[in-house]
Amino acid sequence: METHSNKKLERVPTHIAIIPDGNRRWARERGLNVLVGHEKGIDNIGEVLKWCKEYGIRNITMWGFSTENRGRSREEVEGLMRLFETKLVEVLQKAEKEKEREKDYPKVRIRFLGDIDSLPKNMQHYIKQVEERTRDNDEYFVNFLLNYGGNAEMLECIKRVANDYKEGKIKEINEEEVRMRLWTGGLTPPDIIIRTSGEHRLSGLLPFQSGYSELFFVRKYWPEFSKDDFVNVLNEYARRERRFGR
Repeated sequence: METHSNKKLERVPTHIAIIPDGNRRWARERGLNVLVGHEKGIDNIGEVLKWCKEYGIRNITMWGFSTENRGRSREEVEGLMRLFETKLVEVLQKAEKEKEREKDYPKVRIRFLGDIDSLPKNMQHYIKQVEERTRDNDEYFVNFLLNYGGNAEMLECIKRVANDYKEGKIKEINEEEVRMRLWTGGLTPPDIIIRTSGEHRLSGLLPFQSGYSELFFVRKYWPEFSKDDFVNVLNEYARRERRFGR
């Protein structure tokens, strides 16, 4: 396996999206509660953010919880919501400390995209605080997809378009008008989409923006995803020719 290094790449993506799959399977294979797997997976997100900063990748989107995940057991869903709340509080505490040493830390804007209004009220409270606290940061941009599903997003978008345009105005609708009515709004198309755990599908991730994304499927479960794996993806991306249909 190719090992990581800090060598300069010929081409670095500006936006990476990740489907961090395999937390539950990782835990079960080790005889652990699935929530331990989720916690390990959340912790690994922090590592990936460090790698992105190291390579100058300014935009990253992580899928944290899908609309389909709500169909899992009540115990798992409620436990995962508590985990998210705990991590959000930690983010707020860290942001406060970093504010005191502002020159030493990159400025990261954090956004949460999806059907946020259907999440627990406590989570909505912390989400709003994190977004407000980081709103003016403009060096790095981190997007978390929570309670997000591609089909649900497109259905909601159709409803918004139908509500905003009266009969006879349909010809005025263009791609940008549709894009801005998505939950993900002005999110730029990801150059790279990574999915872990060996599954070879996007499961509805960013259907409007992913048409020309370069896809990478990694066999490891998300908690095992390493810097070597990350840099291998970057090196392969640099070798690919992107033609965008031309």
